[in-house]
Amino acid sequence: MIVLAEPDPDDMVLAIWKAISILPKIDPQVMHNRMKKLYNWQDVAKRTEIVYDRALKCSNQNLLERLSRYLSCGAWAGKLFALVMIIDYLLCCLLQLWKPAKDIDEVPDIILPKNQDKDIDKVPGIILAKNQDGKVLHDFNADQ
Repeated sequence: MIVLAEPDPDDMVLAIWKAISILPKIDPQVMHNRMKKLYNWQDVAKRTEIVYDRALKCSNQNLLERLSRYLSCGAWAGKLFALVMIIDYLLCCLLQLWKPAKDIDEVPDIILPKNQDKDIDKVPGIILAKNQDGKVLHDFNADQ
């Protein structure tokens, strides 16, 4: 169900009223099946990976560079953003003292099967977690 409107308050109100009037006529199961066909987890995962890759390619600015960038966001908002960033930085330092990064265990890499479209727990012989030496950490098929 999509009802389009011009970016005008009166037109938006009319579109919302139209959407509300259409709502009782829509079968939720039919709408669910339609949405299910539009999205799949493989596509969502690929798009999420693209976003993370782009974020990793961004320049890594130091604290003072970021602070000056936040301060230029407006008279009040810039100061608020900078204050939040300083509090966040201090909280991060406190958490580093409490639990240093070197003490946090690293998650092992996941080995995905060739046929990723199937239900992963129904594919025989798939070992999902190995350590760096190749030792099997957990075979999810062995649990069944």
